[in-house]
Amino acid sequence: MFIVLVAAVVAPLVGEFTSKFGLSVVVLELLLGVIIGPHALGWATPTHAVPYLAQFGMGFLFFLAGTEIDLLAIREQLRSALVGWLLGFGIALLAALGMQALGLIQAWQVVAIAIATTALGVLVPIIRDHGLLDKPLGQHILAAGALGELAPIIVMSVLLSRRHTAPVQTAFTALFLVLMVIIGWAAVQGRTPPVIRVLSRTLHQSSQLPIRIVVVLLVGLAVLADAFGLDLALGALAAGMIIGAAARDSADKDVLHLKLDAVGYGLLVPVFFITSGMKLDIAALFSGTSGIALAGAFLVAVLVSRLPLVGLNLRVLGPKLSCTLGLFSATTLSLIVALTEIAMSHGLMTPAETAPLVAAGMLTVILLPALGLRLAREPNAD
Repeated sequence: MFIVLVAAVVAPLVGEFTSKFGLSVVVLELLLGVIIGPHALGWATPTHAVPYLAQFGMGFLFFLAGTEIDLLAIREQLRSALVGWLLGFGIALLAALGMQALGLIQAWQVVAIAIATTALGVLVPIIRDHGLLDKPLGQHILAAGALGELAPIIVMSVLLSRRHTAPVQTAFTALFLVLMVIIGWAAVQGRTPPVIRVLSRTLHQSSQLPIRIVVVLLVGLAVLADAFGLDLALGALAAGMIIGAAARDSADKDVLHLKLDAVGYGLLVPVFFITSGMKLDIAALFSGTSGIALAGAFLVAVLVSRLPLVGLNLRVLGPKLSCTLGLFSATTLSLIVALTEIAMSHGLMTPAETAPLVAAGMLTVILLPALGLRLAREPNAD
């Protein structure tokens, strides 16, 4: 645990010196996990308390992504984002089946879902720092990112469940989502002034009551999701969306977000990514041509599956900004790591299949946002 926490400190320090190369902290955390893990230096192994903290970190990652999703604010962009995602998922299914036919993978369902994901949690800080969050391009990126987070998790909950048959699992997923809508509506409508005064006051006291409530809600919905045979990711994402909606009009929402970021990105999420890196066998990627071929095929599939989204927004955004939208929506690392972790725990994937997918996901984070920002800054890209 000590070595993992040291790696969590080293990652952002290295990031300060490598920021001009476009290396995100997530990529550095994964790389440091590989270096200290059993497949490299062997300084640490994902045993004892580390896996439990990493699992909590994965839940917090989806929770924080959920707090960024405001469906009402991006409702005008959601239609094209939804159609683009559905068409892109169709392309992802064909690409995954093709990879299976070539003998590169076995779990084609997992790879198809991974191709169609978008790492909204990675994108939001980027578009915020570059002043795009409140611009039309930023709203389209948020809509595409929201669908790229929410839809794959729902599909994952239906397709990857081992507890029920597909029809029963679909019904349970629909019921869970209905319950989340009811809970979210109650959370938004139940903001009575006395409650808000208590929460606002304790947010600045040692009791930190709102943070404790958030953690209870996160764990409670994860347990509820598990009871329905769903993955904790769906419950965590739903908890984040509920908290985000409930706190959106609060005067202390910025303070709440800062404290949640401190708990999540300061401790739990880094442990998840570092632990995930410790499980990666990067040597398997270079041990033969199949690993490199899988990484290349996956990266091409991710880009091709975004073509429908680009085409649907050509008239609204123009060629350059619609291509920028496609590049941003193809940034996929966070969900790939979480998805492959779940697939390996279910026995659906091997480390030899996981490493190329994560390596391709790293390339999307390193290359695609930088290319998108450069394209957006070019003349006539408005």
